Amino acid sequence: MLKSLATFAANVLWFVSCLPGWIRFQFALRHPQRAQEKVLRRLLRQNRGTAFGLRHGFADIRTPEDFAACVPLAEYDDFAADIAAARRNAPFPLAAETPLLLEPTSGSSGKPKLIPLTPSLQCEFSAAIQPWIAWLYLAHPRLFFGRQYWAVSPNTLPPHRNNVSPDSIPIGFSDDADYLGAIGGFVSRKCLATPPELRLVADPDTFRLLTLFFLLRDANLRLISVWHPSFLTLLLDAIPRQWPALLRMLRTGDLPASGLEPDLHHRLVSRASPDPRRAGELESLDLPAHPEHIARTWPRLEVISCWTGDRSEPWLARLRALFPRATLQGKGLLATEGVVSLPTGGDHLRPCAIRSHYFEFIDPETGTALPAWRLQSGREYAIVLSTGGGLWRYRLHDRVRVAGFCRATPCLEFLGKDNLVSDLVGEKLNERHVAEALSVAQSTTRIRPAFAMLVPDARGPNAAPGYALLLEMPAPVPSEMEIRRFAETVETELLRNYHYDHARNLGQLGSLRPVRIRAGTPSYLAFREHRGNRIGTVKIPALDMNFSLPDAGPDCSEADTPIQGNPPSES
Repeated sequence: MLKSLATFAANVLWFVSCLPGWIRFQFALRHPQRAQEKVLRRLLRQNRGTAFGLRHGFADIRTPEDFAACVPLAEYDDFAADIAAARRNAPFPLAAETPLLLEPTSGSSGKPKLIPLTPSLQCEFSAAIQPWIAWLYLAHPRLFFGRQYWAVSPNTLPPHRNNVSPDSIPIGFSDDADYLGAIGGFVSRKCLATPPELRLVADPDTFRLLTLFFLLRDANLRLISVWHPSFLTLLLDAIPRQWPALLRMLRTGDLPASGLEPDLHHRLVSRASPDPRRAGELESLDLPAHPEHIARTWPRLEVISCWTGDRSEPWLARLRALFPRATLQGKGLLATEGVVSLPTGGDHLRPCAIRSHYFEFIDPETGTALPAWRLQSGREYAIVLSTGGGLWRYRLHDRVRVAGFCRATPCLEFLGKDNLVSDLVGEKLNERHVAEALSVAQSTTRIRPAFAMLVPDARGPNAAPGYALLLEMPAPVPSEMEIRRFAETVETELLRNYHYDHARNLGQLGSLRPVRIRAGTPSYLAFREHRGNRIGTVKIPALDMNFSLPDAGPDCSEADTPIQGNPPSES
């Protein structure tokens, strides 16, 4: 009873702490120009004395037009040297505040980037996250009476990317709740089903085992929040393999010590009291033999919050089947650099986070950078961010479509990255075009692959390069002829790209080669983890130029093997 009251009190406190941000955001939705100009004035005022601000005349900028005229559009490489210098304790010229830490991130290609988190940027994240949290409680009041799981990622950052000296700026969040700021982070931790120390577990298998232990012991779980739905499906797939160990841990409260530092093991054990009654309840469900009983594990699960765009349907369909009574809520567009949009209404209402950063949107037809209040419904744009973290007019390379308006603020639909282009021989193959080709093939054939991705396919010194289509097939496995027909449909769509078609006609590119693989999703996530990405935030693209293909014959039936990745680039 006391535990239930404590959980209720923690949820109420979290909601109350987020409510002012929700109210302010509701007002801003009606006045996006006023909100955005206020953000820009704050950024210029706080940073006019920095080296960057002095160089670009921040003190003399009065309007958004002045800002666009004085500050050029930028890529990460324009800031990389200053960020690297700050990591070595040099003065930070991009922002008035010294970064609290550097968060590693990368897109689907390219070397990892280190994004500075300053106190101002932390507040900007909170200005977007608070209205979302408040809306969750308002839309789903049963959340007040139970606990929540907000996915953390294991600490798999390679040692050579850690601090260069003991007193340099740390790399990576100490806890995912750091996104919420001091107050929000403290209150939210009281509502969570898993301890924050889990992210310190470096071994992925141990991390999954311990995460499942803490989740399974809580029958009153009400919300699960992950980034990509594959993170959750892979976690659930580990239950049959770990079932005896999980039941034993629940009965005794003993946790495995292997792979854990003694202090971390002690801290986790202190949170793992034995619960033989809960172990008995779960044993009667027999999840390895009856995976369909998983919903009975958490009978009060109300919401699963996850990414619902960008080719996530295979994993979403599985979650719908496993948890038919839970609401699947699509997330807004969140990057390590900043928050672009947030869900504060129906599934398709994701207004721009206009109280957080200063946004500009590049019209691809004219190249003009427009402010948020001048966007048109149905048009596509590329996003430019200016943040308190020192990224000024930063090309995020996310392409969005204006799907409508919430009050007077544009709602944004993510379309893909505009810089994921493969150019082996001049074919300029864009990731978005590949995603559309895969979608056409799925809609015109009977094949629904569990994993599908194009990767460069080197075919020996005497053969033209080309692309391999990696396909993981669910049972029953389609015939070789059906797989080839699927690949031919994909290539027919790719040939609509003039440069791809021209390269094929000239013999510079070989034809698309279908390759059947196993364990596509976990292999790809492991690859991205090794490159420094947080596994819980990875989205799976339709095209990745950094995969290498194992040696395999041209026949798709001969290449039933996991995918492999190239070694990670140095930061």
